[in-house]
Amino acid sequence: MNTDIINRVCVKGLFGLYSYDLPRASIFSNATILYGDNGVGKSTLLRLVYHLLSSAGDRGHRTALWKTEFSSLEVVLSTGIAVSATRLSEDGIKFIRLDITKEGETIARWNYINNRSSRNLFDDDTFRVFIDENGRKTRVSRKRLHAFENENDDGVPTGEDLYLKVLSEYAPTMFMLNADRRLDSDSVADPSDEVELRRLMHFDTPSSINELVQRSREIGLSQALSSASRWISQKAIIGTNQGSTNVHTVYTDVVNKIVSPYSTFESETSVASLVERLKKIEVRISDHAHYDLATELSTKDFIEALELENEQKSELAAELLKPYIQSLERKLEAVDPIYEVIDSFVKAINEFLNDKTINYQLGKGFRILNPFEVELEASQLSSGEQQLLLLFCYVITARDKPSVFMIDEPEISLNIKWQRQLIQALLQITEGSDIQFIFASHSMELLAQHRHRVVKLENCQDV
Repeated sequence: MNTDIINRVCVKGLFGLYSYDLPRASIFSNATILYGDNGVGKSTLLRLVYHLLSSAGDRGHRTALWKTEFSSLEVVLSTGIAVSATRLSEDGIKFIRLDITKEGETIARWNYINNRSSRNLFDDDTFRVFIDENGRKTRVSRKRLHAFENENDDGVPTGEDLYLKVLSEYAPTMFMLNADRRLDSDSVADPSDEVELRRLMHFDTPSSINELVQRSREIGLSQALSSASRWISQKAIIGTNQGSTNVHTVYTDVVNKIVSPYSTFESETSVASLVERLKKIEVRISDHAHYDLATELSTKDFIEALELENEQKSELAAELLKPYIQSLERKLEAVDPIYEVIDSFVKAINEFLNDKTINYQLGKGFRILNPFEVELEASQLSSGEQQLLLLFCYVITARDKPSVFMIDEPEISLNIKWQRQLIQALLQITEGSDIQFIFASHSMELLAQHRHRVVKLENCQDV
C-alpha cells in the first residue's frame, strides 16, 4: 500500500488573505484532491509545497518561495519531519527562515535572503543596501549577511549547504505537473535546455513561441520515455542477475544432497504436480517473452516424459526435472517484479489510447504504434496523450524512493472518460510503492468519483 508521504500542510497569510490547515480532521491520503473556489490558492499551494520540499540549489525553489506572498508555511511528513518557511525581519533585513524539525528539535536552518530582491537598492563587493516599504534604508556588510545566513542560530545548525543536505536526506522526491502541462522535478532534465541547444546549433529552430512550447513538450515526452526504458532495463538486468544466483543456489542444493551421507532420493513431489508446474511455467515464460524478458519455451517434451506409462522411467524423469523446474521458477520469480510493473503500465496506458497502442520490448524500449504497426513520434500524439505518457513514465521511474506528484488541474486536455480513469490508473501502477499524488482540481468527474479523497480549502484566516 502506498505511503502517505505528506500528512499535513499549513499555510498562513497566503496572498495576505487566506490561511489553511489541511486537512482539518485527518491526514492526506495516497491520492488527495484539493478543491476550492477559483482564486483561493489551490495551484499556488501546490507550487509552494513543491518548492519547499525540493532541495536543488540551482532550480529557483527558494526564489519562488520569496516571490509568493505568505506569512508562514509548514509541511509535516509521515516520518514526523516538519519543513517550514517563515517570513521574518531583523534590523532591516528581510528573510525567510527555513527550518527542518525532527521530534520537536530543529535539526537544520537557513536564513534565506534573496539576492535579487526588489528591496535591494545597491550592491557592491562590500555592502548591500535594503529599503523597506516606508523608504527606510539599511546598509549591511556582506560579512554580516554571510554570518546571518550561515552561522549557528541559538545552537541550531544553520547554513545553506547544511540545510539543503538535510532536506535532501529527509524530503521525498518532488514532481510538479503544472497547468501548462510542464513537469518539473530536480530529478528531471529541463527539456527547454535541449530546445535552446538545438537553436544555438542552427537547426530545428522554432518559428514561434507556440512552436517552441510544443517542441519543448515533445522533447520532454521523449526524455520521459527514454528515462522509463532505461529504468526498466536496469531493473531487468538486476532481476536476471538475481535469477542466475537463484539457479546456482538450486543446483548447489542438489549437489549437497547427493554428497550428503544422510541424503535419500525418495521423491517428495508427485508427477502430477510437476506437470502442473511445467504448464504454469510455460504460460509465465510466454508472458515474460512478450516484453523480451525471457525466451519462449515449450515444455511439451518434458510433460510427455513425465507422463510415460512406464512408472520407473516417469519417476526417473521427475527426479531429473525437479531441480530444472525449480531453477526456472526461481529465474521467473527474480524478474516477476519488473514484469508486473511493465505489464501494469502498458495495460493502464492502452486503456486510455484509441487507434494506437504502446508496447515495450527490452531491446527497443517503449514504442507507440498505430493500427498498421507504424511507429509514431511524440509530435503525432494529442496534447492529452502526451500529458498522460509524460506523467505515467515518471511515475514508474519514481518507484525507487518516496515521491510526491503535485498535479495541477489534471482535467486539462483530458476528456471525461480519461478523467474517470486517471486516479485509479495511477494508483494501480504505483501499488506497493511509496508514491503519493496531490491534485488541485475543479473536475466534477474526479470530485464525484473520489469524494473520500477530497480536501476542501476552507479559510481559517482571522477576519
